[in-house]
Amino acid sequence: MASNSSTSIRPDWQQALYAKPWIWLALLICAHIVSRISISAGMKWDESEQILWAQQLQLGYGPQPPLYTWMQWAACQILGPSVLALALLKHLLIALTYCLAWLAGRQLLGQKGAWWVAAGLLLMPPFGWDSLRDQTHTVMVTAMTMGLWWAVLRQVQRPQAINFVLIGLFCGLGMLSKYSYAMLIGALFLASMTVTQVRRAIFARGWWLAPLVGLLVFAPHGFWLASHWGMATTETVQKMSISTEASHLKGLGNLLKALLATLGLWLIAVLLSYRSRLWRTGSNASLPAQVWAWPLLRNYLLIIAICLLAMVLAADVTDFKQRWMLPLTAIAPLALYVWRPTLLEQGVGRMFTTFVVVFALIFLIMATLRPWQGGRKNDPDELNHPVKALAQELRKAGYDGKGVIVGSDHMIAAMLHSQFPQTYALGCSDGAQLRQCLSQADADTAGGLLLITRADKPVEGWWTGIFTTQTKTAVQTLSMPFEKMPASATPAQYQYLWIAP
Repeated sequence: MASNSSTSIRPDWQQALYAKPWIWLALLICAHIVSRISISAGMKWDESEQILWAQQLQLGYGPQPPLYTWMQWAACQILGPSVLALALLKHLLIALTYCLAWLAGRQLLGQKGAWWVAAGLLLMPPFGWDSLRDQTHTVMVTAMTMGLWWAVLRQVQRPQAINFVLIGLFCGLGMLSKYSYAMLIGALFLASMTVTQVRRAIFARGWWLAPLVGLLVFAPHGFWLASHWGMATTETVQKMSISTEASHLKGLGNLLKALLATLGLWLIAVLLSYRSRLWRTGSNASLPAQVWAWPLLRNYLLIIAICLLAMVLAADVTDFKQRWMLPLTAIAPLALYVWRPTLLEQGVGRMFTTFVVVFALIFLIMATLRPWQGGRKNDPDELNHPVKALAQELRKAGYDGKGVIVGSDHMIAAMLHSQFPQTYALGCSDGAQLRQCLSQADADTAGGLLLITRADKPVEGWWTGIFTTQTKTAVQTLSMPFEKMPASATPAQYQYLWIAP
């Protein structure tokens, strides 16, 4: 009897997670920020792009919308072009995504259900893992996706004019995050039109605020986009591998692989955690007073499925990236619990919560150990580059940390810019891009010019291209050990030329 009593009053760690999610989220985010700034001063692909783009504030930056870079510019103004500025912005946006997902879940579910909706994102590798590894715009668009769902559900629950402002804001910011967000807006609007209660709420008094706010938010970049359409869309179209010669089966297969790569881990956790309960409708087949929720979510997912199939069968798209699937399917956890509210009963789903906590720790450990992975495989990457040691050697060789840096790729350029923030850095590989960079560098000769390449990512003929416009001079070489690599590993080598002002 005493044993039963002590069991009943024993604190439940899972209930503590559901009741105070913000505390645990803050601890996780802080751990990731500390991990990132501690392991390496090197920068990955997307991180390097942001450091270079954030050197100036523009209406557009090529193939990606500008919102993330605008925010990165603001972070760099405060913290400098540093790994800290990159990590802080990234992980604050990850935290925002979880918060907005929780808020969306709370519109329809209790504390536990909302926690599971937000935690489901962690079990989607494009968010739970890739966002830690090297994603930027995908994190932003996922945050705006969950924000839009929260605003729409809030409007249906309690119609108010402020909700239309929020809907317009998230639509505009979403389009400034990823152009593919337009598909999500269209699918959600069409799904809303199929459910009477939702349709009435969407066209309630003040509905015009949503398109007005959305257009005002997007308009400045929209004017830039109209005159740079090719620059903004060519790269994405190429990634889709549109081909009338390829079999539709190839496109369908790649679509299925992208969907499984996005949702597979979450689905495994769901199947193992809930098992036969997934197929029991129970006595409470729909959420009380929210009978509109399941038709809305179901129809949205059906419309997304139809659009993706049409891309394969009608538009001949043959390649899909899992990061493209993430914002389109991020609402799947909420749809699950609205479809099967019996999963939310007391004592159900404890294994799912355990799954989430375990993978949160696994992803944190994996993110922390990334530089040592290069050593284990004897294959160094950007996180193994001795960035601070390289900067120190360049100073010893006479480089004053000013002027223009032209690197053979944008990663070496960004890493050096983080060590020499008074410079303007450019990453230029070859051909027309290299000529354009050299022309831009020549226009600002007051501070001198540093040209640099790295041996682990050689660009054939790069120095030949350099010397078509610059006076041929002896190139200097620096050699030093990679960080977190065995002593027997091939050292990092850099070739550079410092042209003083």
